[in-house]
Amino acid sequence: MPRLTVRRTGNSLGLPIPHEIVREFRLVVGDDVMVTIRPIPKIEAMAGRLKGRLTADEFTRLSNEGEDLG
Repeated sequence: MPRLTVRRTGNSLGLPIPHEIVREFRLVVGDDVMVTIRPIPKIEAMAGRLKGRLTADEFTRLSNEGEDLG
C-alpha cells in the first residue's frame, strides 16, 4: 500500500488517492470508501526513547511495521 501525505484542504485535512488505486477500485467522485489509518512513526521521536535498547535491525523492523514502541 502506498504511503500518503496528509494535505490541507480548506479548513480540513485530506489524502490524495493515487491514480493506480482509483483505477484498481474504479473509484468515482461521490464513492464511499473505508480507510485504515496507521501513522508512520517519526524516527526522531523514537530515537531518544530507544537508544541502547534495540539493535539497528530491530529498530528498522519495528519502525517499518508501525508497531507501538512505547
